[in-house]
Amino acid sequence: MRAVERLIGLFTKCLHNYGLMLLVIVFTACSKTVDVKIPAASQQVVVDGSIENGVPPIILLTKSQQFFGNVNLNDLGAYFIHGARLKVTASDGTHTDLVEFCLQDLNLPPAQSAVLLSALGYISADSANIINVCAYTVPDIINYYVSGTCSFMGKERTTYNLDIVSPGLYAVQDSIHLTSVTTIPTAIGMDSLAIRADPNPADADSFSAIYAYVTVPDTFGNFLRYKTKSGNEPFYTPPGGSVYDDKLFIGLKVGIPLERGQSPDAKFDLSTDTYFFRGDTVTVKWSNIDSKTYDFFYTLENDGGGSPFSSPIKIKTNIHNGLGVWAGYATKYYSIYVP
Repeated sequence: MRAVERLIGLFTKCLHNYGLMLLVIVFTACSKTVDVKIPAASQQVVVDGSIENGVPPIILLTKSQQFFGNVNLNDLGAYFIHGARLKVTASDGTHTDLVEFCLQDLNLPPAQSAVLLSALGYISADSANIINVCAYTVPDIINYYVSGTCSFMGKERTTYNLDIVSPGLYAVQDSIHLTSVTTIPTAIGMDSLAIRADPNPADADSFSAIYAYVTVPDTFGNFLRYKTKSGNEPFYTPPGGSVYDDKLFIGLKVGIPLERGQSPDAKFDLSTDTYFFRGDTVTVKWSNIDSKTYDFFYTLENDGGGSPFSSPIKIKTNIHNGLGVWAGYATKYYSIYVP
């Protein structure tokens, strides 16, 4: 014990006498220039696809970009892949070939185009300069928006195979073949929604919390994803994460605090951004998903947020020979008024 005390005393004395010298050494040692060579990654096809119960499939195809590469913000439409061949086949034997539709071909007013872009996850700061988003979907997609039905829509308890033949991204490539599989599970849904007052008295007159009460099945393998919308805004994902698994809640009834979904360009305020505004009608899109879809969004939403102190996470894709996700959703909708 005395030997340890002597060692601590000696170390403290050294720090006192030579602290300045140690500080100079540390800062001098840290001034070395480190030149890191990051190898260039080959360009790949990125898939952003979904199919939902009662909704036709919709898929966006784009090209991946170098992490430190230059992105032309004035021509984001140039990153979309045109002329691909896509087919979706269901486990019940039905199938459909998808066709490409581009936003500019619809000749919508700028305001409606901006709303559609926002629903697809794109933000247009200037309604006069709309991004020409292109998506692949069923040939009679107009019928769906007019009548609510079309030739091919998602169904619960059904598996969907996606087959893509994309034009090659390099001169030596004729085409790129991509495949993926997703399942629309059973839509379990939630039991109820409830409102709780903001615990901060200063904000209680303006904000409220919303809880979803859920009875978790007594079998493993249940996953969910949710989005919210307030009033007439589009559905947005919550900044803190949108997916849950059932590992800790098998057979239990739990209350899950919901976070207000926000536009990707919204400014984040930790004190209020998890709450909902009083006077709003809030709609929750509550979707059961399969494990591969959960893995993709969990790794995407927990990649560290750009923090230099976070551990790197590899985003798990379910696209063979490409990147992105082909996601099946078993969805139910719930609304509640925040008084």
